[in-house]
Amino acid sequence: MGYNVFRYGGDIVKETRGTTRQEKALETKDKIYEVAMKKFITKGLEHTSISEICKEAGVSIGSFYTHFENKEGIIYETFRRADLNFEHFLQEERNKQNLYELILEYMEYYVDFVLTYDFEFIRRFYNTGNHYFVKGKRPMQEVLKTILKSRQPKLNEYYVKNTDELVDMLFMTSRGIIFHWCLKEQSFDLQEVSRKQMEMVLKSVLLEVE
Repeated sequence: MGYNVFRYGGDIVKETRGTTRQEKALETKDKIYEVAMKKFITKGLEHTSISEICKEAGVSIGSFYTHFENKEGIIYETFRRADLNFEHFLQEERNKQNLYELILEYMEYYVDFVLTYDFEFIRRFYNTGNHYFVKGKRPMQEVLKTILKSRQPKLNEYYVKNTDELVDMLFMTSRGIIFHWCLKEQSFDLQEVSRKQMEMVLKSVLLEVE
């Protein structure tokens, strides 16, 4: 049995691959994904054809459709890989007692994950046409809801009853900062500004900052 491995910072996040046959299929999927992502960064999704992705990856068009429904499926795969990292965060960090620092760390984890990608890809990714950001029931948001619901006594009474709204607000804040950073051509420290903005938001929603 093997693993599909995603590296995040110093951590290794593993996804079980299964049998040798399954490993080979996932290797093909990874190859298609990596080639497609490079093409999307340099040419954009709309100017990249499935046939040229397959040609460069050395696979058939049939193989592409075995793993992805269409080009947008490549983008969805990026979100799926991100979600896997956030499930890992919950497993590792859920027992920390300080809710303020835990949420800050979680949102920093989000920004750090974004920064593992090339700037040109981030700039293309963060646009108003990307509806994957508002797709419901994604682990990225659900993990944060789990953390908040387990620490409700620490929250402002309004957000105890409206956890979904709080999660939306935190991610809207973070995505807005990333979008502004893209518009400003990386002219400020994204991690530093993100933390300062998130600190201000959290001080308004927590009963006490520990």
